[in-house]
Amino acid sequence: MPEALNIKFWGVRGSYPTPGAETVKFGGNTSSVEIRAGERTLILDAGTGIIPLGRELARTNRAGEILMLLTHLHHDHIQGFPFFIPAYLPNTRLHIHGPDGTHETLQNVLERNQSSETFPLGLRDMASSKDIQAVRESQIIVWDEGGVRAVDSSSGLEDEAVVIQIHKSYAHPGGVFVYRITWHGASVVYATDVEGYAGTDRKLAHFARNANLLIHDAQYTDEQYHGQAPGFPSTQGYGHSTITMACDVAAAAEVDRLVLFHHDPSGDDAKIAANECFARSRFDAVIAAHEGLELVLQDKNRAPVSSNSIRGREVQYATNG
Repeated sequence: MPEALNIKFWGVRGSYPTPGAETVKFGGNTSSVEIRAGERTLILDAGTGIIPLGRELARTNRAGEILMLLTHLHHDHIQGFPFFIPAYLPNTRLHIHGPDGTHETLQNVLERNQSSETFPLGLRDMASSKDIQAVRESQIIVWDEGGVRAVDSSSGLEDEAVVIQIHKSYAHPGGVFVYRITWHGASVVYATDVEGYAGTDRKLAHFARNANLLIHDAQYTDEQYHGQAPGFPSTQGYGHSTITMACDVAAAAEVDRLVLFHHDPSGDDAKIAANECFARSRFDAVIAAHEGLELVLQDKNRAPVSSNSIRGREVQYATNG
């Protein structure tokens, strides 16, 4: 499928990594998702899931040019970057784009994350060519034959351009970028570390309108969120959504598929499977993200539907509406 968006999940946990026997099925690495648009590789966030992804890119000689999109700079979304092998390869060109408007620049945060007090190798010790740019919500990131750049308008772009729109959510402390990636008519929205509002997050639902796929934060159950889970404080205001909130946005946006993401680190495989089952009572086309999950999206006006069995379930890959 040369004109399809190929999506692979490498890290699906929130907050901190959770290795162990009880998280094998869904995985314990923190946020990192790979998107391939033809020969172009995009990476969403740099949690610990980016570590095995980096090894795979180097092994398969796909580390030539990479666009990394950071939603925000909290530690669980950048903690894997110092161990990202392509960043140390001199033939790699790495574009890193992330939020503007913080009290520190994007480059300063990445440098501090690898200061001599915290890590043996600094950002300058990484041999790759690095283009680090903070972008604004009003801008559009474009990757076409002219390279990667941030522009103020999508007019006049060529058909082969990968177009990335930005929506800023203010529910998470410090603010978070939500990205919508579109290529050849297929689109995926990546909305992690967002918290729903009463009556649904209408701005996010508008941003995600008619997307092929919505990847949405679903860290908490309703009971956890409202402080009704035994031994669990209320998580309202933490900047994360419930499964219900994710389903409500998906329904309001009329997306084709929903993937539950940024799983609670205290939830074992059985708990996440139960969350997925609950979600299906509210939105039919939903799956809980797990490490290794791969989805293929095409323009819904021309894509055939194919499927593949994942852990015994039939999951639709290409969407045709």
